[in-house]
Amino acid sequence: MKFFQYFILLILMFGISYSQKVEIIPIDFNSSYDDFNSNITKNGRVIFFTSGRDGSQKVYISSRDGNSWSNPYKAKGKINDGDQNGAVSLTSDGQYMLFAATSHEVKGYGRTDIYSAEKVDGKWTNIKNLGPNINSEYWDSQPMISNDGNILFFVSDRPGGYGGTDIYMSVKKDGEWAKAVNAGKMINSEDDEMAPVIGIDDINFTFSSDRPGGYGGLDIYVSKFKANSFSKPINAGSPINSSGDDLYYYSMPNSDEAYFSSSRDGGSGKLDIYKAVPNPYNSESVYLLSGVVKDIISKDFLGANIVITDLKTKKKVADLRSDDETGEYFVVLQQDRIYSITAEKDGYLFYSERYEVPKVAKGTELQKDIELSPIRDGNTRLLIFFDFDKATLKDESYPELDRAVRFLTKHSHINISIEGHTDDVGTADYNKKLSENRAKTVKDYLVKNGISANRIKTVGHGFSIPIKKEKTEEARSLNRRVEMKIIK
Repeated sequence: MKFFQYFILLILMFGISYSQKVEIIPIDFNSSYDDFNSNITKNGRVIFFTSGRDGSQKVYISSRDGNSWSNPYKAKGKINDGDQNGAVSLTSDGQYMLFAATSHEVKGYGRTDIYSAEKVDGKWTNIKNLGPNINSEYWDSQPMISNDGNILFFVSDRPGGYGGTDIYMSVKKDGEWAKAVNAGKMINSEDDEMAPVIGIDDINFTFSSDRPGGYGGLDIYVSKFKANSFSKPINAGSPINSSGDDLYYYSMPNSDEAYFSSSRDGGSGKLDIYKAVPNPYNSESVYLLSGVVKDIISKDFLGANIVITDLKTKKKVADLRSDDETGEYFVVLQQDRIYSITAEKDGYLFYSERYEVPKVAKGTELQKDIELSPIRDGNTRLLIFFDFDKATLKDESYPELDRAVRFLTKHSHINISIEGHTDDVGTADYNKKLSENRAKTVKDYLVKNGISANRIKTVGHGFSIPIKKEKTEEARSLNRRVEMKIIK
């Protein structure tokens, strides 16, 4: 056992060859031109990449059915409107993109700038330059956004770095990107550093460098990113690296597959996209939650804004959107946490639910569909938390109450009924009184924040209308609730 542990340590320190284990497989849509920067969304079903097959670099998309990829097609919308476009990075839901462009119709600051785009009705639109905190008069490219959408890595040849091109980073604060800073000498060197990739766990970090001691050209290096600092990078070794350029190493979540780009011998063109199986540098296991958002009556798919909040830290950990055409959403959550999930769309009552992610030994994938009620006759469950046997609000209730205030302020013609429910522990009379007091507490907060008391009715049902009739803790937890119903 000691020898095996020592051998693994040598592999991690010096990048000892994996040639006896790892199979390197070219992707079937590679062309005779450059194909690189594979960014895979929706848990491996859609791949975005950059290709020069049209005479200049453009963003292409392919989808996977089983083990086969479809014929690539250009991304729809305005992301391909520059002279050169590509090096894309997407949030895990596939609805928000960062990309680099030269001479885009949206004016930039330098030779190449970084832009953002949103997917609306199947097209990439709302193109925005990330601004002077990120872009400079020099070359700024190869953006990579963290899974939670709050950290941006990119590459620049601006003055003041350690070498030719360096990796820079920025943290989002109050919805805006802070002034970018150099990622530091642990990652950057006197040579070129390029192609940063942060894993879906927001920890596993890879990049490419042509520093001395590699296999030739750009080599892939592996590091860990924790608490805004990097561990000492190691060369990924053979067969990941070759005598050509190797870059953009992307690990699939909860999988033994990785994708990367390489100009190694034997490919279809200059840079090609390859799959490595099994992946020797897996990201940590994560909890993948996906589903579709639908109209509760018509069952039509809906594009809705979805916010995930950690109820313990009270921090928003994900801000995503379901697809306008398919209603699909996809999010990565951490294990052993309790979250609130809220979905909102104009014309509908917002949806909220408490969601507990258990601690498991390996990655898990679950599906949870969301149904939204039209305002005209809808009702929704509010995530309101009280201390046991009390009508006193807990701190984690305030984001939901503030959401209700915003909704009622926007829809001033609506009257509502706040209805309290309890579990079946205790007498009927006691629980009815407790549920009435809790409904009144919610009303008092709404009134205090500008909602007319005349618009709000309160009712306490006690345990007379359970969601589940079982006498289990799970059922009782569901039955302890506050609902908001439209009555006018």
